Amino acid sequence: MILRHLFSPPNNTRLSHLCGPMDEHLRTIEVALQIKIAHRHEQFKVDGTKANAKRGMEMLQALYEIAARPIAPATVCYIKLVAWRM
Repeated sequence: MILRHLFSPPNNTRLSHLCGPMDEHLRTIEVALQIKIAHRHEQFKVDGTKANAKRGMEMLQALYEIAARPIAPATVCYIKLVAWRM
């Protein structure tokens, strides 16, 4: 299943913090949930099983909410664990 989301209004700082350095945060989520995340600017696409794609999109939205400041890798791991238990 492919889910799409547009973060609006676009905020480049938040998007940068969401993705992490060299898209590290996105790769962490992909491995944890066995999904693929693609993005171009504020447009994100999550591809995977229905349940995992939904969890991945929820993780992205949760991280975006706290992305006013850089996000620590430990925070991504914590959110990953919470999503995995759902």
